[in-house]
Amino acid sequence: MGEAWVIRASLIGFTVFNLYSNWVFMLRTGPNGKHSMLPNVVKPGYKHCHSCHSMSPPRAYHCPVCDVCVLRRDHHCSFGGVCVGHFNQRYFVAAVINLFVMTVPLVSYAWNLLNIKLVGGVSFGNLWQVMLPHLAWMFGFISVYQFLHVLLFVFTFTVSLFSLYLVSAQVFCLLKGQTRVEFLLEVHAYQLGFVENLRQALGSRWPLILISCFIPSPLPTDGLSYITREMFQLHTKDL
Repeated sequence: MGEAWVIRASLIGFTVFNLYSNWVFMLRTGPNGKHSMLPNVVKPGYKHCHSCHSMSPPRAYHCPVCDVCVLRRDHHCSFGGVCVGHFNQRYFVAAVINLFVMTVPLVSYAWNLLNIKLVGGVSFGNLWQVMLPHLAWMFGFISVYQFLHVLLFVFTFTVSLFSLYLVSAQVFCLLKGQTRVEFLLEVHAYQLGFVENLRQALGSRWPLILISCFIPSPLPTDGLSYITREMFQLHTKDL
């Protein structure tokens, strides 16, 4: 409970608060924001959705789980029961990055604790006890207490790998100026460069979204129309 412990616990507590607050904001905001009912109008670039029988704007795709067209749909988040799209992607990105940052030191702590609790520490000879803790416990090589420490490390390490995958998937799509749906459909019309892609998806204050979900980061579009690569290049040439 020294000063170093307090600092570490405070930093982890801060990431935990950011994780859950961004998760709540992701659910409350939703991918369509105030556009829960899309305008049933005919405009250039709009297409008719045969599933929800409405006109779908560019980059909007129907979610079979939510049964509605989602603005700039990225994917359906099973953990939140909501789609990640135009208005709530910033909260999803901030949540998964905070989750990864939180689990990295926890994996290190769980590994060090496991080294202490296993007799002789983790070595090549008893590595199988970490890989197959159920068998090691059944045959008496480790106690119930040691078995729980193995599970603690395995669960923490698994969550860390999964959060790394989520962060990598988001960074990959942002690099390409795509959503996951657009990556699968090979849509490349909205590649504006990495920094501009971040601004389009996460808002004008995208570097600050990791600090707090309460910091506003206005999006440059209303979710019903988007700047294409050709339009962006013409605009930059005029400037």
